[in-house]
Amino acid sequence: MNRVGRRFQLARQLTLEVEWLRGCSVDRIAWVARGVADAGWTVLDVKSWLHLRGEADRVRRGSGLLAVLLAGAERVLDTPQKRAEAVEQWRGAQEAARRDRIQQVRARAERYDGDWDAPTSRAVQRQVDEAFAVAFGPRPQLAAPDAEALPEVSGVEDLEDDVVAQARAEARQRLMMGDTSPVTVAIDALGRPAAEQLYGPDLVHRALQLASGARSSRMAYGHR
Repeated sequence: MNRVGRRFQLARQLTLEVEWLRGCSVDRIAWVARGVADAGWTVLDVKSWLHLRGEADRVRRGSGLLAVLLAGAERVLDTPQKRAEAVEQWRGAQEAARRDRIQQVRARAERYDGDWDAPTSRAVQRQVDEAFAVAFGPRPQLAAPDAEALPEVSGVEDLEDDVVAQARAEARQRLMMGDTSPVTVAIDALGRPAAEQLYGPDLVHRALQLASGARSSRMAYGHR
């Protein structure tokens, strides 16, 4: 197979095996991937490189994203050995994700179908009672934070102190109702250090503890 044939063969495989490239023009993908195709890359090599670069959940134009992600790829993984190592790393990530899905299914089955023995420790029983009280108790209406009672905050980049104080007060009220989303979303989007700067280490720690308890297979919030 000549050089052009290898480009089109790789392009067809990519449009079949990479979900966000399905429906893209094979001719265009062959042009975008010409550099790695000419370097002898296989579809596994490309998929492992995309894993290393980080794939997007929502893609508007697959060929354009592929062009960005493949830029300079053949110069980074410039030997068969480097490409083989990348493929092994990608396969390891795939296997870890598969095991995680199996574990989640088992946890759900244990939560909904298995028998759960009540804890014998009084301390654990008290924690469980408090968790259920937060989950099923009456939810107070969020009130505007009292400016005089707000904690002193400073040093959060690009935000006024009163804005940060209000955000912390609202996050604290939501934590009392079992809602960790303001803090956990900030952690996912900005990273834990930035979230701690915004909400304070104590609120972040409490939110992560509550979120971890909600994911436990021994405790469930809400109704079946």
